[in-house]
Amino acid sequence: FSGDLKTVGEAEYKGRLGQGMFGEVVKAYSTQMKKMVAIKVTDISKCTSVYIEKFLPHEKGVLETLDHPNIVKTHEIFESPKGTVYMVMELCVKGDLLNYINSKLALPERFSHKLFSQLCRAVEYLHSRNVAHRDLKCENLFLDAKYNLKVGDFGLSKTLTYVDGRVVLSRTFCGTSLYAAPEVLHSIPYDPKVSDVWSMGVVLYMMLYGSVPFNCSNVKKQAQLQKKRRFNFPKDPPVSPEAKDLIRRILHPIVEQRPYEQHFGDSGKEKLPFNRKKPPAEPGSGRGGAICCDWLG
Repeated sequence: FSGDLKTVGEAEYKGRLGQGMFGEVVKAYSTQMKKMVAIKVTDISKCTSVYIEKFLPHEKGVLETLDHPNIVKTHEIFESPKGTVYMVMELCVKGDLLNYINSKLALPERFSHKLFSQLCRAVEYLHSRNVAHRDLKCENLFLDAKYNLKVGDFGLSKTLTYVDGRVVLSRTFCGTSLYAAPEVLHSIPYDPKVSDVWSMGVVLYMMLYGSVPFNCSNVKKQAQLQKKRRFNFPKDPPVSPEAKDLIRRILHPIVEQRPYEQHFGDSGKEKLPFNRKKPPAEPGSGRGGAICCDWLG
């Protein structure tokens, strides 16, 4: 990487973190910042016209405005004369949440509560700025050195607009099917904030049980299971009734019955767990037991 990256200076390549359709994510050492960073490298020549004209400019615009402890920090965005876009971001050294869950089979409930609370804070921040992520999943959530959760990958995010005080519904049906809300799978115009919350419920289930609630390769069948609320809570690992109840309410197929943005706060019995007086435990080894974490307040 050249010194054209003004904030980073010379970036010494240290290895590949991941590969995407239009490029890759690498780790590098910033000589100017004197620390390791992650760099998303996008080759414009490999991108579709829709991605170049719509999704990439929006992602760059969103990333440049976000500043929250539970969102992956963007240090710099630069496009080279050859048409390569570099997005220089903080490196989350513990990797993505999916790989971490897979290595543990499932997470202890107390630690899951910590991570989910941090996810809630990040989503509350995004929604307060009229940004919906639209692709919340374990692969897009990352862990730093202290096992704090960070939301990343805003390639499918959307800036919301309003008419007469109501959000303009989205008609771009995107995201990852296993985490997608019923209205998205049914191609029904949807409020992206509420669909984000559904995805959060799937992430929470995944943390506690090590699998997704609707594990079906057939999207049409998956949508039917969602509509009938056909998912189970395995006996192992044991999970508290409070956590199960929260998952049931989030994974409600009727949009109006699902808790969403106005519940993300400090008042009301239905609030999600943003604030917690006692810090949760650091990750333990093995599968988690049923520890009541005061999920609803």
